[in-house]
Amino acid sequence: MKYPKIVGWSVVTVMWSTLLITGEYHAKKTSNHNRAIQETINTAEDMCGWIVEDVANGYVDSTYADMYIDNLEGIIIDLGVTR
Repeated sequence: MKYPKIVGWSVVTVMWSTLLITGEYHAKKTSNHNRAIQETINTAEDMCGWIVEDVANGYVDSTYADMYIDNLEGIIIDLGVTR
């Protein structure tokens, strides 16, 4: 082979470029996923507050409200957040 160093460095350059590009994609995908999980948690926590207000205003029976809140807290815990 006439140019072994050029071929070798070309392979290394392509390999590192590929790893950097896929690493940036994975980091962005993970960031978007974490943001979606946090938004889901925020919504579930807001819903718990709304249910408490609905019980106070007489719109929802406290038995149903407890069940709803337990389910929402279960979702929050399943997403990895402890209170």
